Amino acid sequence: MYDQEMLQIVDSETGEPTGEHVSRKELFEKKLWCRTTNVFVLNSAGEILCHQRSKNKERMPGAWSTHFGGHVTQGESFKVSAIKELQEEIGIKINAFQLIPWRTSKKENARIWVRDFLTVYDGPIEGLSFQVEEIDAIKWCKPQEINEMLDLEGSEAISTDAQWMAGTHDFEHDYRCMRAVLTATIDMGIFGGDFKPLHKWQPPYNS
Repeated sequence: MYDQEMLQIVDSETGEPTGEHVSRKELFEKKLWCRTTNVFVLNSAGEILCHQRSKNKERMPGAWSTHFGGHVTQGESFKVSAIKELQEEIGIKINAFQLIPWRTSKKENARIWVRDFLTVYDGPIEGLSFQVEEIDAIKWCKPQEINEMLDLEGSEAISTDAQWMAGTHDFEHDYRCMRAVLTATIDMGIFGGDFKPLHKWQPPYNS
């Protein structure tokens, strides 16, 4: 069962696992600290793959989100968890070399340590099989579109990691950071994908 899935407990100050594992239900009841992952999926057209959260979700049902991911479970690393969540939620299968670490942050109000990752996907989204209990729809969005959706409500609203944690947010700034990290990674020959170099994206994104 979803509520009985065993999650890692981490130290609130360091984010390191304590060796303890509890069910999701117990984690929220006792307000314990844990780890989560976010995977931002970009394409060569300069867009972000967004999804509409299931209307059955407890938090922000029906809202749009800029990333995929979930809680890190027993025995998982951040990277293993991110790869698993991306495939389970949206059906995109990648390897460890196609997943680029971006940033790690501590979210006091949610009691979580979050690791954000980036990847590039240029394939079709029409045939992707996503989890119906998690996701209602998917679409590509320009960074400017995401910014315009930040202040909306209901089914047109969008949730970015920083927005729901901290309030107002400029997603275009995040996008420029993502692009810089991915471009540098590809230029260094580290990225394990056969994608177009990001510095040749069309149309170019003006920073």
